[in-house]
Amino acid sequence: MGQQGAASAAGATWRLELSVPPDLSALADVRRSFDAFGLPPRVREDAKLLVTELLSNSIRHAELRADERIRIWAGWSGRRLKVIVRDRDHGQPGRPAGIAGSIRPAPGAESGWGLFIVNQLATRWGAIHDGGPAYWFELDASPPAGRDQN
Repeated sequence: MGQQGAASAAGATWRLELSVPPDLSALADVRRSFDAFGLPPRVREDAKLLVTELLSNSIRHAELRADERIRIWAGWSGRRLKVIVRDRDHGQPGRPAGIAGSIRPAPGAESGWGLFIVNQLATRWGAIHDGGPAYWFELDASPPAGRDQN
């Protein structure tokens, strides 16, 4: 599949770097990458869902060629997970990573739910405007207000 990754764990912290093709077949391998670390179950499952949403958006909307790569970086501090999905390298042209208007799709919509899901589950999230378009999210180990921890 051409996935490249590097991970290191030191105590309760780790980081993960992946480079995957812009193909939906990469989704399962990326999700499995989060199983290798001792994340709290809620954080692990939410991270797998959110990285799938951001990666799917990059695959569907970034108009990447088959030989281009999507880069995923994740870091766990022992209390917080941060994940960045970047679909173009620094210096490559790309559309701005801005977010405009509502991110909630119309009732009954079959697509367009990705950023809405990210907004609902992530502790924090946003877009990065330097070094090429990217989206990021953070998940804290403690559950957000109103959510039960698994």
